[in-house]
Formats: sequence, C-alpha cells, structure tokens
Amino acid sequence: MIRLLVSLVLLMGLTGAASAHERSRSNSAWTETEAGLSGLIYLEARQATLFLSLADEGTTLETAYQQRLVDGLRVTRGDTVCLLDAAPSIHLRADGRLEGRVDWSCDAQGQIEIGVQVFSPLSANHVHFIRMEGANGVQERILSRGRTTAYFGGGAHVAPGGWTGFLILGFEHILSGPDHVAFVLGLMLIVAGWRRLTLVTLGFTFGHSVTLALAVLGWVSPPGAAIESLIGFSILFIAAEAALTKSTEFRQVGWAGGAALLTLAVLSALAGGLLTWPVWLGLIVLTVFYFHWLGQGGRMEFTAPMLSGGFGLLHGVGFAGILLEIDISGDQLLPSLISFNAGVELGQLAIVITALAGLAILRLFTPGRALLWGRYAMIAGLEGVGTFWFVGRAFGA
Repeated sequence: MIRLLVSLVLLMGLTGAASAHERSRSNSAWTETEAGLSGLIYLEARQATLFLSLADEGTTLETAYQQRLVDGLRVTRGDTVCLLDAAPSIHLRADGRLEGRVDWSCDAQGQIEIGVQVFSPLSANHVHFIRMEGANGVQERILSRGRTTAYFGGGAHVAPGGWTGFLILGFEHILSGPDHVAFVLGLMLIVAGWRRLTLVTLGFTFGHSVTLALAVLGWVSPPGAAIESLIGFSILFIAAEAALTKSTEFRQVGWAGGAALLTLAVLSALAGGLLTWPVWLGLIVLTVFYFHWLGQGGRMEFTAPMLSGGFGLLHGVGFAGILLEIDISGDQLLPSLISFNAGVELGQLAIVITALAGLAILRLFTPGRALLWGRYAMIAGLEGVGTFWFVGRAFGA
C-alpha cells in the first residue's frame, strides 16, 4: 500500500514535464539545374507555430515560416554562395503541412552544400530529411542535432545518408522519445534476472519490429494520434504492475482501473475523443482480467514477454511515424527500414545497459532502503507520465 501512496503523492508533480514529448521533423525535396537549385521544404503547420515566438506580434504563420526559411537556409555550389531569386512562396497544403518553395541562383558547378538551421534554434532534436535530384541521380541525407549541413556530389565531407543515416536516425529516435525510454525502463521493473530481462526485451523487439515494418510498407495504417495515446497507456499499465505485490491490491486495481477506463470512455464519447469504443472496451477487459489473474496467483514473469510483445506492437507504429513522413525512394525503402530498426535496437540496448550500470554503481554506496524508495519514486514517475500521455492524447490535448 505504501507504494500506491507514494505514487499518488508524486503523480501530480511529475506530469508537467511530459508535454515535451512532441517530436519535431521536416523534409525537403531539391532539384539541381544548370542555373542553380529549387527546393520544396515541408513542415507541419502546428510545428511552425513555434516560429511565431521569433516574429513580431500580428505576424501570420506563413510569414513567420517564410522568414525562417530566409534566415535559416544556406546553399552553395562549388565555391559560390547561391542567392535567393525571390522571397520563398508559402502555402498551406490540404494535409496540414506548410510548403515553402525556394529558388536559388548559382552559376558555378561542383559539390552542393545545403545548410538547414531553420528549426534547430527552437528544437534541439529536430530531424530534417533531404532528397536531392541532380546530375548524380537521387541522393538522400538526414540532418539532426549537430549535423545541420548536407553535402551532395564530389568532396570528402558527406553527411549521414543511406543505411548509416537511418541507423543513426533509429538510434537517436528511441533515445529522444521519452515515452519509449519510459516503457523500456518500466519493463526492467517487473522482471528480475538476466534470462527474464532478455526474454522481455526480445518480446518488445519482436513486437515493434513487426508493426514498424507493416506500417512503413503501407500494409497497416492505424491513426497515429490514437497509437500515441495507447503508448502512454502501456507505460501506465507496466508501472501499475511494478507498484503492486499483494493479491488483494491486484484485484482492487483491476476493478478500479476498469471503472476509471469506463468513465474515460464515456467522457471520450461525449467530448469526441480519439479512441473508439472497441478500443476502450479492449483496454477495460485487459485491465480487469489481467490484474484479476495476477491477484489469483498469476506470475507476471511468465506473461511479461507476451505483454511486452503486445505493447511493442503499439510502439512499432510510433517508431514508424518519422519514416512515413519522409519521402524515401522505393528502392531504398527496405534497406532504410532495416537500418532504422537496427538503430532502434541499438538504442534500446543502450538504455538497458545504462540503467543496469547506473543501478550497479548506486548499489555500491547507497543504502538498501534508499534504493527501495528510489524504486517507488521511479514507479510513481512512470505512472505520472503514462497517465498524462494516455489521457491527454486520448482527448487530443
């Protein structure tokens, strides 16, 4: 019971930081000509609202985006700095993205350099995918974090692209996604021992690899916003498991959780939430019956690999989001998918190793009671952010 009390006390104070989940990404398509280059730069309009903080009061979203393109793009070819022919033209597409068209003039020939610092001042984790069509065929580059310049053509400096770029992208994607990190840490709380931890990790790997491939290949297309909400539920669910030990607690949480979900389902129906009734019903059945089974003596160690695999299916669709938003050429789709997934696996492994190493160090000089309270605090934190993401995203917040 003390675990539940600690969780409730810390819950309210820990949810505020969860709003930083939103990932920032954009893409552009460039064409090389004899006279220079033409580019189309795409960004979701809701992400472009950040630019308004840099503009004067009353500035429109399109004008703010136009100014950021002027200030944040730099193009050179050979030894010549290319010049903008005119101010970028901006229009809002039907899919909710802003499209900015830029035309650059530069007579020199040689290696092309495109510097993109349109988004990095406001979003340190922004990812930008560049596709260039020119004399050397179609080339693709990925810019993120400290890499803000892409190189095309001759020369030794080549920004990550191809399989290496997607490997790095996958690695950075899971590490920069606090919901995915939180879920992996939650899995580590419900099992003990290397064998069980390995099985749980493999279950998660299998689950997210399946849906990542299916989503990127276009075989499944569940609504992204609803999936993001269910990812939050997966964190809350795992944290609730880790918080309980007594059979009566499991049964009580099962019934209480089912009642809470039913209430949310009714509110969602009235307020136009993102989750459908069949989804709410599935969550209610899972919560009531699974925790009731644990209360009857069921061993979570035996079901943990299947549970992590099932929730991994949700996270896989979440991983696929960034690949679905960029225009990957058909012949590069499969290798890009494999490389990206490998990067995700490396990132997942890094999370597990770092957490285990940190725990081993703490055990050397930290009293056992302090470690126990640290565990309670971590569970409370996971419950807090899981609840925040689940409920907030389910209602479109």
